[in-house]
Amino acid sequence: MKNKPTIRLGLLLFLFVFTANSVKGAEPPLVMTLTDVVIANAQITLETAAALQIKSSLRFPGQVKLNTEKVAQVVPRLSGVVTEIRKILGDRVKKNEVIVIIESRELANAKSDYIEALNRLEFAKVSFEREETLLKQKISAKEDYLASRQAMQEAELGKQVTKHTLLALGLRPADISALVIVPKGKERRIIFSEQSLTRYALRAPVDGLVIEKNLILGAAVDEKTPLFVLADRSSVWVDARVLAKDLNRLKVGQKARVTSKNAGLGVAAEVIYIGSRFDEKTQMGMVRLEIQNPLENTKRQWRPGLFVTVDLSQETVTARVAVSVDAIQLIGDSTVLFVQIGKDFEVRPVTLGLSDGRKVEILEGLSAGEQVVTRNSFVIKAEWLNQGGELPASESAAGDPQ
Repeated sequence: MKNKPTIRLGLLLFLFVFTANSVKGAEPPLVMTLTDVVIANAQITLETAAALQIKSSLRFPGQVKLNTEKVAQVVPRLSGVVTEIRKILGDRVKKNEVIVIIESRELANAKSDYIEALNRLEFAKVSFEREETLLKQKISAKEDYLASRQAMQEAELGKQVTKHTLLALGLRPADISALVIVPKGKERRIIFSEQSLTRYALRAPVDGLVIEKNLILGAAVDEKTPLFVLADRSSVWVDARVLAKDLNRLKVGQKARVTSKNAGLGVAAEVIYIGSRFDEKTQMGMVRLEIQNPLENTKRQWRPGLFVTVDLSQETVTARVAVSVDAIQLIGDSTVLFVQIGKDFEVRPVTLGLSDGRKVEILEGLSAGEQVVTRNSFVIKAEWLNQGGELPASESAAGDPQ
């Protein structure tokens, strides 16, 4: 009986030590109480977490580029001197429209060779026809007939070679035909046209807009000198860099929307190319989209160099729990929500899933039916930090909206 006070004292000491250790190891509270005045001033909005179908999307920055498949350099195929310039920067041109005139001795030589070949062929034809007639009359030897036929064939070959030389220099068949006049009837002679032998008309290879001009009147040019750059901007590209984890979710043919806040533009686009390798430093891959840029609809305001935002729709999933993206806040390395419990607000670390830019899936940390702060949730975050609130390391939950 004498030991009972000792036993009671020991029990009290044990309970004191146990309680002290429990308090010392307790996690900091994740609940904050706000006054009605603070809540009213914050003008917060609450939302009930619920299941929701989410059509996930990817958002990434991009830049408008020229469609290089519709860009052409205008380069003369011979040397000469510029004597007339018919187009300037910003002008629209049509395919085969003459845009510059060049005087070229090289072209004059090629045209002269062609005309000379025509004359040789005409002479060879006359000789062959005469020998053919004489052979039929048994006046001429067969060897003379065969020699005249061979001479005619060689003359025909010479004509074809010189003609193809002119075609290779950029002349059209109509331009070549205009070099000479062949009279009708029995008269067999070649009459030179009055067309200048040195005049070279350089034509636009495509429809487009003059975006570069690299010549002046009187300049000496050659086949190494691009004189103009033409671009057909009826469609343009958007090039973007995408993280490796997102690139694998894309496929050619996917639809997207491209917007420019600065220009106040928005248009549908389509993925036409996905890069086959990643940048070694950034670990990002290239994605290319195509925008139709018709003149009559947009006045072609999608100009190369414009920075844009690409929103690309993904698969539709049923999220068990979803809330507005406005509810999401970051505290340190933790993604959190503020959940209302009575008059208190609990800081709740969560793990995020897919997002469509408006709603986000909550994979862990929240149940359907709970009330979360959406509008002005950053005000609640500021109040939490002002009160010295912090998250225990074990409670941190990561997750970026996908």
